[in-house]
Amino acid sequence: MPEQEPKEPEPTETAPGNPEPKATAPEVTALTEPEPEEPEPETPTPKEPEPETPTPQEPEPETKARHSVASALLRFARPTLGQGAIAVALALVAMAIVVQVQSGSTTDRYSAMRRDDLVQLLDNLTQEQERLEAEVNELQRTRDALQSGADAQKVAEQEAQRRADGLAILAGTAPASGPGVRIVVSAPSGRISADLLLDAVQELRDAGAEVIEINDSIRLVAQSWVGEDSSGGLVIDDEPVSLPIVIDAIGDSHSLAEGMRFRGGLVSQVEGQKVGGSVSIDELDAVTITSLYDAPTPEYARPA
Repeated sequence: MPEQEPKEPEPTETAPGNPEPKATAPEVTALTEPEPEEPEPETPTPKEPEPETPTPQEPEPETKARHSVASALLRFARPTLGQGAIAVALALVAMAIVVQVQSGSTTDRYSAMRRDDLVQLLDNLTQEQERLEAEVNELQRTRDALQSGADAQKVAEQEAQRRADGLAILAGTAPASGPGVRIVVSAPSGRISADLLLDAVQELRDAGAEVIEINDSIRLVAQSWVGEDSSGGLVIDDEPVSLPIVIDAIGDSHSLAEGMRFRGGLVSQVEGQKVGGSVSIDELDAVTITSLYDAPTPEYARPA
């Protein structure tokens, strides 16, 4: 409310001769403002609790790793055009490397050979080519004689007999003679194994041997086998083989001899430290083989 201004006191008259009364200060009554009433405390209205928002938890390291691997696999399963081009380029490069390695291994096989071995290999190939050319020429002459009509029957009989004789020699059922070699192998007892002897026979056949005989008594054919008995002795077709071993072979004498002297062949194996033996080779103009192979009678097969 507005404050009331205090009224000034009205002057009072004094009687003469009486001293003026002392002026007294007017009493001022201080007006006090009424104390404001304290408001009653408001009762808080209960609020409904807000739903708690779940705090997102960080994934564990293992889960992260799994997600990364899965995403990488998905990216790999869906290659882009650039990745496809890179894969094709890598495949071509790998193919070129494989071809280069294979060609290099073939070249290295001959580059590591000695000069004498290369010369011998070339001679064997030349002789084999000459033999095949001669066989082709013989077959062509036979064909021409049969086609001419003159004495065709006689020519056919001669050709049939020639083939029969050749098959009999190869089967070991007929004697044979011709140029070849005689090989004598000497070694301490038990040092010549069945594998070594079999390798020698295969090397002779590779060098062009047509007929092979062991110790003047055992005729080798396609069905022959080489083994050892219970005491470690050599056996060929159930026949014991004694030392020294004498091998007669019919074929080109020079090719057969060089085939035995070839590095890693019979001579180098027998004269090495493992066996400690010796080998002598004689090139002969005529070798005669009279032993025969006792061919078993077929049990099931019959001429067709």
